[in-house]
Amino acid sequence: MIKDSVYAGGAIQTLLQEEEIEGVQLALDLNVSPQLVSHMKNDRRKMQKDIAQQSLKVYDNPIYAMEIIHEFSGGYTSPVLNGKAIDDHRLAVEQFAFMEVEEAVETLKRINFIKPPDETTKDEQERIAQAIDEIIDAEAGLSYLKAILAKEYNISLKDRMKKRHPVWKARGWIQ
Repeated sequence: MIKDSVYAGGAIQTLLQEEEIEGVQLALDLNVSPQLVSHMKNDRRKMQKDIAQQSLKVYDNPIYAMEIIHEFSGGYTSPVLNGKAIDDHRLAVEQFAFMEVEEAVETLKRINFIKPPDETTKDEQERIAQAIDEIIDAEAGLSYLKAILAKEYNISLKDRMKKRHPVWKARGWIQ
């Protein structure tokens, strides 16, 4: 479910820091008051969906985008992996993502999806739920790796995604 507004103080602070700008500049770029930026940054006001959309148009910052999209999606997308057990260095993130993908693949290899869903046992349902968990972990690792690489190598994720759409269309993956 896409939310109409969310508290986005952490995401705004990330954006200000990563873009090396002040709240006044952010306010000008988003056509809002500096006071509103301050209130949103300190979680005294929620960020509205239209402001979030404008911010994603104005700023091409993968870490901010990942944070704000996660918040507005209600948790359907991966959050930024910023816990104590995550090293932000691109090589460490690459290794983490690779390990999570391997775990997901190994889990999927052990599951047989031939049986119709309404014929599965509780045990099979649990194994499938665990497979979904592993896929989510792999997706989180890959999403964060994508954001880190784009940030460090100054590659626009927006531009890369736009370039993938015709490829996916040609492959029949999207309409």
